Amino acid sequence: RETPSAMARLTAAALFCLASSATAFVTPSARRTPVRQATTMKVEGLVGDTAPFGYWDPLGFSQGKTLDQMVSYREAELKHGRIAMAATLGWIVQPGFHPLAKDCHIKDPTDPLKTLYELPPAGFLQIFIFIGFLEFLGLKIKENPTYAPGDLLGASELVDNTDAGWVDYQQKELNNGRLAMFAIMGFWIQDLLFGKTGDLLFAPMVQ
Repeated sequence: RETPSAMARLTAAALFCLASSATAFVTPSARRTPVRQATTMKVEGLVGDTAPFGYWDPLGFSQGKTLDQMVSYREAELKHGRIAMAATLGWIVQPGFHPLAKDCHIKDPTDPLKTLYELPPAGFLQIFIFIGFLEFLGLKIKENPTYAPGDLLGASELVDNTDAGWVDYQQKELNNGRLAMFAIMGFWIQDLLFGKTGDLLFAPMVQ
């Protein structure tokens, strides 16, 4: 059974991750002269008007923001959504498939939060170096004058938003990323409160 100090550290790690995600919505410092004011998230050049809610902005983050700021918000949303999708997939797969756990000195690979606690410092160093490399790569890619928010592979140079299929793909990525952000937060809270990573909602109904 975990000691109170270990549980406290796991809780602190989860809260730190949540706080880091929240900072994506802090207004960035003005780096360029504003082009025009964007009163809603329905901004020319940004995809995201999807059914059934349209441009979903219940807290009014887009009110009074410039187009540059909205582009920055969209990039942060895409990045967090992609990370959340990868994290959600990893959370589901890891309990049943963890071939590197033994080599990484992980004793309990079935619980992702406990895995973080057991991971050696060298493992965290590798993770931070990899993330730093991706951030550096993203900064270099954004130097391209034709860069579009979140388009790290340069697809916008081959197809634009007049293509219905490309717009549909972007909308699906946004919606899946938004759903995954809620999903991974739900996984964290369930694990912290109940110490279980499996299904606590539907599994009891079918037993």
